[in-house]
Amino acid sequence: MDVVIDIYPPRSHAARFVVEPTDRGPELPDELLHGLHRAGDTFLKAPEDAVPVLPSAPRHARRGELDIILDFEFDGDSLPTALEEALRDTAYEIMALLNIHLRDFLTPALPFQIRKLMDDGKAGVKFIRRIAVEDRQELTVDALGRLLTEVASVLAGPINTEKFRTALELYAAHFNERQPRVRIILLVIAMEALAVASPKDQAALDLIDRWTAELNEEKAKHGKASSVQRSLDSLGGQLNSLRNKSIGAQIGDLFADIPGLSEDGLADLRSRAKDVYNKRSKLVHDGYLSPSDLPGLEKEARTLVEMLFRGAIARSEPPEGMRLVISEPQTGA
Repeated sequence: MDVVIDIYPPRSHAARFVVEPTDRGPELPDELLHGLHRAGDTFLKAPEDAVPVLPSAPRHARRGELDIILDFEFDGDSLPTALEEALRDTAYEIMALLNIHLRDFLTPALPFQIRKLMDDGKAGVKFIRRIAVEDRQELTVDALGRLLTEVASVLAGPINTEKFRTALELYAAHFNERQPRVRIILLVIAMEALAVASPKDQAALDLIDRWTAELNEEKAKHGKASSVQRSLDSLGGQLNSLRNKSIGAQIGDLFADIPGLSEDGLADLRSRAKDVYNKRSKLVHDGYLSPSDLPGLEKEARTLVEMLFRGAIARSEPPEGMRLVISEPQTGA
């Protein structure tokens, strides 16, 4: 595979961010579908919507843009999904490395696309857009009033801690992220932000105390400046961290008191939460999960974190004396 970076002319006036078309580079379509809203990498429509799926007209490169091209030969009619994902990941890696070294803060101007060169010198583009069908909810004054009452209760109440705000920011960020693996990580880290450190059972703590005592005896045999002493100090820190439950267990504990569920239902939720966290760990530490597993994992992670937020909101109470006024807009005569 050949990697080609095609750089187009810079903007005529670097200090003025003006769109300047060129006649260079292949004509490529963008990923927008007119009339549809996008969340992540999915476009949304209601069941009753009859919206024509019309992409924007293809365009050449603009000044200040560059193309990241992965040129390779493949025998077959269509690329395997795993290969498509690997190519997409490689393109994002290259963009990230360019940003690290050049500090030019590149962002995708057009989506990743597969172009197949034909015998006549022309190219065909395979471009998949995901469309999800969701019921539309129209905001009325009454509905908005109930929502804003909840929002105000959270913002002004004791629930709105630094950890809770961080979790909400991570959850909000996943809606704009294009890469499914990154969305999954954001959602799971949102649950991590909500987790509270808690000690292990007493039997485990007693065992750690005995290990710590043995460690201190061993440390007394070595000089304070020795490499052995440094290794033992590090081991002591690891032992101390074992006093608290693992992050996965702490996330599971978040689902211990979801209202309206039986003991079996709560146990199932804790198991699901730990499973999602373990898959996130595999993704982070091994660097890979099968592309076929990502949609289901993302849906499960989002379901769980939204359940935590809804439970927290339901338990919040508006501060005493809080008054919320929602009025209809006044029209002039």
